Formats: sequence, structure tokens, C-alpha cells
Amino acid sequence: MSSIQNTFCVIGDPIGHSLSPAIHRFVFKELNLPYAYETCHVPKEKLPDFVTESRKNHRPGFNVTIPHKQNIMPFLDGLDPLAQKIGAVNTVDCKQGKWTGYNTDMEGFRIALARTGWKPERGDVVLLGAGGAARAVIYALKTFDIERVSLFEVDLSRAERFRTEFESSLGIRIQIASSSEMSLLAKALETAELLVNASPVGMWPEVTHTPIPEPDWIPSTCTVFDLVPNPVETRLLKEAKAQGAKTIPGLSMLILQALAADEIWFNQKIPETLYDPIFQHCINQLEKYVASANTHRR
Repeated sequence: MSSIQNTFCVIGDPIGHSLSPAIHRFVFKELNLPYAYETCHVPKEKLPDFVTESRKNHRPGFNVTIPHKQNIMPFLDGLDPLAQKIGAVNTVDCKQGKWTGYNTDMEGFRIALARTGWKPERGDVVLLGAGGAARAVIYALKTFDIERVSLFEVDLSRAERFRTEFESSLGIRIQIASSSEMSLLAKALETAELLVNASPVGMWPEVTHTPIPEPDWIPSTCTVFDLVPNPVETRLLKEAKAQGAKTIPGLSMLILQALAADEIWFNQKIPETLYDPIFQHCINQLEKYVASANTHRR
């Protein structure tokens, strides 16, 4: 029996920053599940090779992160209806030779935001990025009855496709602009009740980067949700907190979507009581990593 048969993984590029192994290994241990979990560095051009190897060796399932949430879809045998509508996959279940794609990001984002008690008043939302994560976010925002979103994206053609795909189907008015249009971004933030960073800006190791160049653009009445899970408190979140804004770390969404993935893989309910110890476990793992890195620099 190949070890891959008992090993789940997360694929992406970059992938060294991922906290997914810490989360899933914690769950497997707590529930006495006889499986392993690993990271697989898979550049875009190597995705077909990963698929071939995993099918050949009967990998039981895997998670998907940047840049493969849409790239993986042509390699699948089927899609869950929600993943089909969102147009992005972050979880693949491989049973009896059939690969099925799911999107647990949407529910992870929705629950993480709902846990804070956030409710829209005017409903002005600023969304940074139009990739796979942003697709899950826009679907989740619809459940909060959001009517307007200002979308800022580096690739305007991708932003236009995003608007074409979701504006009429979800009934959300989407205004698009380039991420480089700083004056438009500052203006949009003036009335924003929610700012969501669905771009990789600020992700480890580029921890000094932020998508908002001027912290005072962020109103104290705004809630800032940075989907970047590592570091747990990004520069964006630190600066937003200093402005008096409520903040939500991406680790929250990462844990919730991971638990939903485990429920799909094992067809069983994962106890909600695992959330808090998993969160602390991830923080402990990051602290160990930082301490180790600092030791090696000396």
C-alpha cells in the first residue's frame, strides 16, 4: 500500500507558509483517524503531474490554495453544486476513483464573519482581489443581504469577468477599479462597513506589505477581515486595530473551512469544540517557527 493512500495534502505555490497541516493533523489525532497530512509545492506547470501521481497512488483527498482553486477544476470528475456556482474549488474528495470538488471557503468565511456579530447597516463593502477566495466571499456576502461591493483588483480583465459572472446572478452591484487607483480606494473606504482582503498581499514571508498604504483610510467603524492566515495578525490587521476598527484574522476562516473539509472526507460531524484548541495550536506552531528562525539567524 502506497503511503499516499493514507495521506491528505494541500497544494499551492507558495506553500511553505501553510497552517493546514497543523490544523488537520490536530483533528486526525483528536479523532484517532489513521491518516497523515502534508504540504505539496505544486507550481502551475506541475499541476498535471500532481494529478497523475495522486490518481495513480489513490490519494484520499486534498486541499487547494493559491493559485489552483480554478486551475484544478478541469482535472475533476465532478463538482458539488456550490463549487460549480462559485467557480472555485478548495477541497477535493477522492472516493472510489472519482474526484469531486467542493468549496468550503464560502461557509468558512460566512461563519467566521457571523461569529463576530457583524451586520450591515448601509451595506458598503470593499473587496480586495478577484481570485478563488474572493469568489467564495461574494457568495457568502449575499447571505448578509449585501447589495453593493467595491472591488479592487490588479488584473482589470479578471475583475470584469468577476462582475459579469456575479453581479446579475447574485443581485449585487459590483463597482470595479484597479488596485493601483489609490484615490478611488481611499474614497471607497470612507463609507465602508467591511473591508475584505482576499489578495495574498501581506502573506508570509512578505509580512511588511499591506494592501492599504495609509492606515488612516480605515474608519474606526469598519470591520477588517484579512483572509491571509499567516501571520495571524498581518500588518493590515495591526494598523486597522490601531485605528479602532474591529478585525478578523484569516486563521479563523482557515480553521472553519478545514473542519468543513474534514467532514466531507470522513462523512462525520467534527465537534465545534475543537475550534479554540486548534486556533491556539496554530499560534503555538507559529511561535515555535519564529523562535527557530531567529535562532538560525544568530
